[in-house]
Amino acid sequence: MRIGVASALAGAVALIAAALPAAARENRDYCADDATNVVLYIDVTTSYDEVDKSALVDGVGRIFATLMGGERFSIRTIEDAFPNSKRILERCVPVCTGGFFGDMFSDCTEGARIEDSRTLQRDIATSIAERLAAAVELPHSEIVRTLAMSGPEEYRKGRANAFFVFSDMIENSEFLPGSDFLTVPEATLVERLATDGLIPDLIEADIRIFGVGRGVTVEGRPALSQEKLQKVTAFWTLFFKATGATVTMRPNLSTD
Repeated sequence: MRIGVASALAGAVALIAAALPAAARENRDYCADDATNVVLYIDVTTSYDEVDKSALVDGVGRIFATLMGGERFSIRTIEDAFPNSKRILERCVPVCTGGFFGDMFSDCTEGARIEDSRTLQRDIATSIAERLAAAVELPHSEIVRTLAMSGPEEYRKGRANAFFVFSDMIENSEFLPGSDFLTVPEATLVERLATDGLIPDLIEADIRIFGVGRGVTVEGRPALSQEKLQKVTAFWTLFFKATGATVTMRPNLSTD
């Protein structure tokens, strides 16, 4: 009789555990080593108007919608000095890969996956909104060393890497003042960076930059002249070519 009770109790515990898959499943369980590594950099050294905020949150939502599941998703800040850069989120996109029978006998169910995906979407939107709300106009913006120092940490060798960068891409730091950035030939600057060990290996990474020239929407910041805009794009094209990555630059977020 006692054996029967014990068996019944064990069965009940198993049923309860099966009914609570979301609580038992850790986010890291969704990570897949062959899935794309997605990294978003947000420049918080300039203020953002409501149009910018809406465009970024909407755009990141569209990026998220294209993911198949298993991808690592990381968000980092670009600050006024590279040591201040923070990783504000690192998660994996929910997916169940066991097939029909595999999912039946695992703690990953479609319902749990959907709920975990919604939770991740909310966390991403909240993280971005909080950072944008706290962003203020700062005298310095250190983009080069932020990418050079944190890029290798975010990059995943042997996997597809997609880096999205939301920034006007105008470097102005103690290391590389804006006056030099906008006047010294880009080839000279990249050679200087190579000498200083600031060209990270981002082999075959897909770099998508959005927000170039966005200063035009910020009160008190004049739009870049076409000459300066070409200088900015030429520098970053050469920089990312040296890293082994491919780069596209757009004024607004796009996943095309």
